[in-house]
Formats: sequence, structure tokens, C-alpha cells
Amino acid sequence: MKDDIELLEYLFQSAKSAEETIGRVLNKDEQELYDIFKEGLMNNRKIANSAKAMLERRRKKIEDISIFSKMLTYMSIKINITEDYNIDDKVKIIIQDNEMRIDDINKKLEDLNIKSKSIINLAKRFIYFQNEVMLKLKNIKRRWPTN
Repeated sequence: MKDDIELLEYLFQSAKSAEETIGRVLNKDEQELYDIFKEGLMNNRKIANSAKAMLERRRKKIEDISIFSKMLTYMSIKINITEDYNIDDKVKIIIQDNEMRIDDINKKLEDLNIKSKSIINLAKRFIYFQNEVMLKLKNIKRRWPTN
């Protein structure tokens, strides 16, 4: 049960953090990217809401992202994505962020003794969503002219 809650908390925090990251790079002027990022944003919200509901059913208090974590995310993105960053740079950051999340979730699935199939399925769904966004971003990136 403890491992189940640990993974659920991680999924909730990770999905909320991914929302923050995407929210920072979303730009309506880049329509093709905007559509992919918006889809990623919606999928992260679904994962966060599902994880939150599962935690509540287990009578576990939900800890939202701390102000400190939000500040770190904001500062990291503010430093990494400046006004002069092009689309390619933004895509690279999102892909790296997604790869890190996938690696972390896979490691937790391997290391923790998760008993609930619904939690395992939620983690796999999160990985699927992250991979889906990365695949779409990589496909767009191939069509861009090289600098």
C-alpha cells in the first residue's frame, strides 16, 4: 500500500509539473506546436486528476506542487527558454522533460512493489501520453529546415 501511494503521489506531482512546463512554452503563434502542447496539457490533467482521485479513495491527503517546486520549474524554463529561442529549442526541452519523466516512472515501476493494477495502468497510460507527445514533436522537428 505504501508503494502504491508513493507512485500515485509521484504521478500526480509529475503530471502537475508537466502541466507547468507546457504552460510556460505554449505559444499560440506556433499553431502546430500549440495543438500538440495543448493535447499534452489535457493528458497531463487527466493523469493528475486520476492520481488525485485514487489517492483520495485511499484517504491520503493530496499535496499539490509546492511553491518551491513551482519556482524551480519556472526558473528552469525561464532560463532555458528565452525570447530568442526558436521552436526547435522549445521542442528539445519538452522532449528531454518527457524522457526524464518516462525514465523516472519506469524506474519506480521496477523498484516499487505496486499491488494495484489500476495504478500500474495509470503509470503506463502516463508513459503512453508522454511518448505520444514526443513522437509528434519529433515528426514535426524532421520537417523543419536546419539552421
